[in-house]
Amino acid sequence: MGRAENMAAYAARIKEQKMAEDVNWGKLLDTVSEIQKWFPEGVAFIGGIAVHAYLEHSGEYAKYAAQSHDADFVIRVADMADLRDIEALTPNNRLNKQQFVKNGFEFDVYVEGQHNLPVDTADAIVYSVERNGLRVVCPEHLLKMKVFAYNDRKGSVKGDKDEADIARVFLTLNEVSEAACELDEDDLEVIHEILKGNVYRRLTDNNDFEARQLKTVCLDNFEGLRRHLGYR
Repeated sequence: MGRAENMAAYAARIKEQKMAEDVNWGKLLDTVSEIQKWFPEGVAFIGGIAVHAYLEHSGEYAKYAAQSHDADFVIRVADMADLRDIEALTPNNRLNKQQFVKNGFEFDVYVEGQHNLPVDTADAIVYSVERNGLRVVCPEHLLKMKVFAYNDRKGSVKGDKDEADIARVFLTLNEVSEAACELDEDDLEVIHEILKGNVYRRLTDNNDFEARQLKTVCLDNFEGLRRHLGYR
C-alpha cells in the first residue's frame, strides 16, 4: 500500500472513530435528559457535561466544547429516595458520592449534606440554570467546583482537563450572578494562573492565532469578575 493509500485509510479510520464518538455522545445526552425528567427541580448537572452545555449554548464557542463519557450531578436529599427506587446505587465512601451505571454510562451522584464539594447543594440547585436543554449549576459554582478538583489533581491528565474546562467556562462568562461571592481570593489566584498560561493551545489544536484570541476573551471576562467582586 502506497503513502496515499495509507493516508486515505488513516483518514477513514479517524472519520469512523469520530462518528462512533458522536453516536455515543448522543446516547449519553439522551440518558441525561431522561434523568433530568425524573427530577426537574431536584438535580443540577456539574463537571464536564455542564461545561459542554455552556459552550453549546453560547453558539460562538461551541466548537471548543469537549465531549464526556460520563456525567455527574448534585441532588436534593429529598429526591434521593426516589432515585434509589429507580437505579441500583453503589456508595463510594472514600469520595463521598454515590454511583450508578445506566445505558452503559457511569453517573456520579453527590447527595445534599453527604459530599465534600465546596458548594452547598441547595444553593447549587437554586442558582442553577438551563443551558442547551440541560439544568446545570451556574458558572460561578461550576468554577468553584472545577478549582476544587484542579487543586486535588494538578499535574495529572485530569488536572489538565480541569484547566481546559476552567478556560472554557470563562469563554462564556460575560455576565456575573450573585453566586460569584462563592469564589474567594485563593480561587481567583488559581484561576488567574491558569488563564495567563498556554491552556488555549490545547483548545485550538495548537493554533496560535486562535489561542491568543481566546486568551484575550478569557482574561477580559476574568477582570470583569474581579471587578464585580471588588478586587483590583
